Amino acid sequence: MNKREISINRIKQNINRARAIEIYINNKIVGTIRNGETKIFKVDSDITIVYAKIDWCITKPKNINTPENKMIILELGSNLSGWKLLLAIYYVIFKPSKYLYLRVKKTAAGFKPCKS
Repeated sequence: MNKREISINRIKQNINRARAIEIYINNKIVGTIRNGETKIFKVDSDITIVYAKIDWCITKPKNINTPENKMIILELGSNLSGWKLLLAIYYVIFKPSKYLYLRVKKTAAGFKPCKS
């Protein structure tokens, strides 16, 4: 049996510290992740769509090639840190797709990103 996994590491941040962020894989909610937590999700297909959501703020969906018997490691966090915390209301209302980020932190050998 082919084993494909995606690990998502949510970095520790003061913004949304007490709130869980929902994780979606192939348009299905697969769980939530809390501040500073890392979770591993098993996937069935070689091309996987991953995104995260909190309220109406959502990351850009990421199309990822998930190689057999390998793990892809993603980092999840908020773009609002430092002085940008002052712009929280602006981001929530006018730029909800920029509030959170989800990016590839580490890739398995043979990883080939898909075009989003």
